[in-house]
Amino acid sequence: MIRDKRRSLDKATLYSYQGAWVKKIQSVKNLDNEDMRSLPVRALINPDKNKFDYDDKIISIGFEHGFEVGDVFEWCRTNSQWLITL
Repeated sequence: MIRDKRRSLDKATLYSYQGAWVKKIQSVKNLDNEDMRSLPVRALINPDKNKFDYDDKIISIGFEHGFEVGDVFEWCRTNSQWLITL
């Protein structure tokens, strides 16, 4: 079942409309290092809430890429930076 879920995530990141290229800019563990830009990886970015003050999205990405709470990443298509909050 876990293997099937992973296969579904991999296929969705390639073929889904919500599939996007993202790259980690800064990690919680490496705040002292200034150049923390990594290579772009595929992820799913789904809309969650649109508020007047902020835009909330849900990111789905493989565990091996090491994205954690507090990390900042760049959404390559929009050139916008996002903070992972939970």
